[in-house]
Amino acid sequence: MNKKKFLSMAIAGALMVSAATAAYANPVTDAADPAYVELTAVADNAKAKGEAVSPAELEKLAVPKADVNLVDKKADAATVALYRYLSAVPKAGKVIYGHENDAHHKMFRPAGGSESDTKDVTGSLSGIVGFDALSFVGDEQRLDDCEWNTGKTYVDKMVEITRKAAGEGAIITMSMHMPNFDLVERRAAVTGSTPENRDHYMNYTTHISEGNVVHRILPGGDLNASYNGYLDRVAEYGNRMAEDGIPVLFRPLHEHNGYWFWWGKAHSSEKDFQQLWEYTVKYLRDTKGVHNFLYVYSPNGHFKTEADYLDRYPGDKWVDIMGVDTYDDDQTGQWYTDLCGDLDVMQQVSEKHGKLMTITEVGVRRGGSLAVTGNVDKQWFSKVAKIAVDHKVPYFMTWSNFEKLTNNFFAPYMVSKNRGHEMINEFVDFYNEPETLFADGVNWQSLKK
Repeated sequence: MNKKKFLSMAIAGALMVSAATAAYANPVTDAADPAYVELTAVADNAKAKGEAVSPAELEKLAVPKADVNLVDKKADAATVALYRYLSAVPKAGKVIYGHENDAHHKMFRPAGGSESDTKDVTGSLSGIVGFDALSFVGDEQRLDDCEWNTGKTYVDKMVEITRKAAGEGAIITMSMHMPNFDLVERRAAVTGSTPENRDHYMNYTTHISEGNVVHRILPGGDLNASYNGYLDRVAEYGNRMAEDGIPVLFRPLHEHNGYWFWWGKAHSSEKDFQQLWEYTVKYLRDTKGVHNFLYVYSPNGHFKTEADYLDRYPGDKWVDIMGVDTYDDDQTGQWYTDLCGDLDVMQQVSEKHGKLMTITEVGVRRGGSLAVTGNVDKQWFSKVAKIAVDHKVPYFMTWSNFEKLTNNFFAPYMVSKNRGHEMINEFVDFYNEPETLFADGVNWQSLKK
């Protein structure tokens, strides 16, 4: 074999190896991946903190205490203050940015990074930090061997995480994905587990609709005790937060007008769903004495009419805040128009019913979530913020970043001190906008006085 032919074969082989390596390259584990960009924008933390709405302006803009009419007539002072704060924020021309699981789940954990992707990028936690009740049963967090052996519970761990996030200024919201209680009790019949066991409710079966579960967890149903056991963990968390003066935006039974959860309209009657909402509130508020929850209603968008939005609405007596969950699935620009349409409908409804309105869950889904690279509209966050401000919405919350899952993250992240997701610079610009509030610009507690 002559040298020229050998060299040609060697080059071809090298190219094949390079191609194979590229095929197996994984940007969610490789900080050097070319998908990532340099951070050039500078987060102005001092400016962001200074753009918080002043206590005097908050007091001027907030709904008067005498006019606050909550689901819980015994709501504590912190909860009333948070409600008043949320009523004032949009009047001040501001919007709070929220992110689910921002204080304990991350897409990437760079050396020297914080507990939060948002904080890694901007220097601050999101202004709204979301949690889910799945974290109380082992499905969205785990206990390490030491924690398990010392008797720590999932609620204990979430209390610690929440206290820290609230201490940095974040407002707390909690959704309530739930296992299929029919499957929970079928498994328990085999294992001997009871609701008191830490892992009794573990296993994500929210999307399994069999078993007529909504009807059976109502009072008199054979699964009512199982549901109560799940609510007991929610109540324990709520009451422990109250001890620290931390209110919670509680968002149960969300997206009920869809088919994908077992409490959705395809799997239960309207009467049963409304009774379940009422029962959930009564059990937490009256039976368990939780008095630091604001109850948030959040159907899935989009809506053409007020009737669409109020499909299965449990009634004004049981709802404090009206929300919407909606995702941009193609980034063509049409979704912005649809979001405005949803908010136009919601403004009419919320004014008639005397409720605050907000965007409870939102995000881009390009193959399941934000893409690692190739996102069409890198100003997406800023555009949503503008729509929110224009429609007098106090906050919008993007969904979670989960660890190293390429198609399951909804906010930009850093992979090192100076490099990160392709939208990090636009996200810093979004943080720096005078209208946006993150945890370092949230000051609802000034209204507790």
